Amino acid sequence: MPTQLQRNERLVDVRVQLNQALIRQPSQLAQLPLFVDNGALVRLSDVARIEDGQAPGEIQRINQRPVFLIAGNLNKGASLGAALEEVQQIVSTLELPDGVTVLPSYAGQTNKELQGALVGLGSLAAFLVFVVMAVQYNSLIDPLVIILTVPLALAGGILGLFVTQTAIGITVVVGAVLLVGIVVNNAIIMVETANQIREEEGLDRTAAIMQAAPQRLRPILMTTITTVLGLFPLALGIGEGSEFLQPLGIVVFSGLTLATLLTLFIIPCFYVLLHSIFKRDIGIRKMVSRTRSLVMLSRKS
Repeated sequence: MPTQLQRNERLVDVRVQLNQALIRQPSQLAQLPLFVDNGALVRLSDVARIEDGQAPGEIQRINQRPVFLIAGNLNKGASLGAALEEVQQIVSTLELPDGVTVLPSYAGQTNKELQGALVGLGSLAAFLVFVVMAVQYNSLIDPLVIILTVPLALAGGILGLFVTQTAIGITVVVGAVLLVGIVVNNAIIMVETANQIREEEGLDRTAAIMQAAPQRLRPILMTTITTVLGLFPLALGIGEGSEFLQPLGIVVFSGLTLATLLTLFIIPCFYVLLHSIFKRDIGIRKMVSRTRSLVMLSRKS
């Protein structure tokens, strides 16, 4: 690139192109003049050897550098992550000549970006759900109990991807975000029923959650079963073009199934445990404040 021209607010590269009509024979190509760093004039034959060979039909470039693209297709049932790892292992054993480097593939970069987006979007979705519940309950304990279903659901989704050997893609990210919003419904139903029982009958939290869990068992199972049965054909990849949405079905199906089973046993335990811990902490703070007040009164007297 000898120079640049300015057009409006951008710079345009100027490239020098040789007149192709002046080169008809290899000898003419060897006589091409070149200028080296000190301004001396040399011939192309002085610095290069001209040989007959096969030339590519086109020269592809990335960032003005010539590249050779190696493309391939996945076999049926193959994993993108495993294929990229295998390609990387093969490339790492090659001895590349000087000036030749390996650029990461677009699929590999996209795969890493999606894995990072899975954590970010999942955390953002969980945070927004927690904020909404905290505003509605006017408390932090009950939303904290409910939001504990999210790690259970994500663990189930990851387990489903591992069992089926499904690669992480954009549909997996969408499925994980949907799963965060769906899975908290069961815990909300159970916690809300327990709070209503406490207000109406004046029971303690242990008795209230023990009474609420059997009452809400049937609605929880009915909603979960209808949802997972609706996603089951999608998780199996049945139908034309279902391969694109199959990872979404696997994540939601496996995550919701495992989270529901664990919610029925774990959420009541956390409901009682967290309330008892925070209640004990509040009681200790009240005792400390009362002690400080008594000390101040005794000093005044």
